[in-house]
Amino acid sequence: QGAMYSSLPETQLPSRGDKGSHQSFKSQLVTVTLAIVAGTALGLGLVSYQHESRLLSIPLTTGSTMRSGPTFRRDMSVYASRQQKEAVDKFKQTGLRPGREARDPEANQAPYKGKSVTADSASLSVHNFDGEVTGQAEMALKVARPETAKGLVHRYLMYARNSMRAGTASTKTRGEVRGGGKKPYAQKKTGNARMGSKRTPLRPGGGVIFGPRPRDWSVDMNQKERRIAMATALQSAQDDIIVIEDLDSQFSEIKTKNMQQFLSRVGTKPAEDKILLVVSGQKRNALLSARNIDKLKINKPNSLRIVDVLGADKIVVEKSALDTIQGVFGPKAEAAAAPDAPVEEVAEPVVA
Repeated sequence: QGAMYSSLPETQLPSRGDKGSHQSFKSQLVTVTLAIVAGTALGLGLVSYQHESRLLSIPLTTGSTMRSGPTFRRDMSVYASRQQKEAVDKFKQTGLRPGREARDPEANQAPYKGKSVTADSASLSVHNFDGEVTGQAEMALKVARPETAKGLVHRYLMYARNSMRAGTASTKTRGEVRGGGKKPYAQKKTGNARMGSKRTPLRPGGGVIFGPRPRDWSVDMNQKERRIAMATALQSAQDDIIVIEDLDSQFSEIKTKNMQQFLSRVGTKPAEDKILLVVSGQKRNALLSARNIDKLKINKPNSLRIVDVLGADKIVVEKSALDTIQGVFGPKAEAAAAPDAPVEEVAEPVVA
């Protein structure tokens, strides 16, 4: 109050004995205080209004029609960084959000449709039992598209490898281990850390923390995808495929030496290369002659394994087995004409 009194003129200072002047002074002081408070509030209100008016933008619009009602949005571009402003400008120009790229309009006009396409025909040399070239064979399978081939074959490989896992690994927790029902020693006065069971995972003979439990590792993959993936793997290995004539009655006796010599004659190295021999039917003498060759695996065309195909350095295929592969993994024949379709008349029927 002394500071307030000192700011007033001397003529307005109240005296101790003048009660009326003292009350009028109080009323004047209250009026000045209220004026100061009102002025401060008004100034803050004006500043806040200017700030809000700068943040408010035009009403939201949808296309060319403006939404009805006083719906507004804040223009946050004042606080946006340079990268955010560039992203907003790009979105206004192209309609693409950050991280998106424009699609090529010609990409959807590819000559193939669906998930597969027929590969170009590969010409393979046919060898006889002595290793001589006796003819040519063609292989054109129904394979995956180039942009999805690698991922599809990898999925099939993971499908096969996961299916081979037994998933029987198992451990016991501290609640399943035998023993540990009694407290080893007293809680206090022993100098040791407190312990409630001998089968704690922190001690030998205790349970296992987060150990493996029996589970099913298999994954799902439909038959059409598996077939296309196998065909893609075979077609991509066309440079390593060796076609041979059928081995019927070629191995008169069971000898590993005969099989090694035969594989060497057709262009493989049995001691170094991983070889996959694909035969059709039961070739007992050939199978028994090949069982002692460490890096040689034998299979049939209708039971090929993707692991063997991808891991082989050379693939030796019988001519009849190649025909089976072409029939299973190749493009199917076109459907026959409808019964009600017009049939062309033949002037001179051909007698078979």
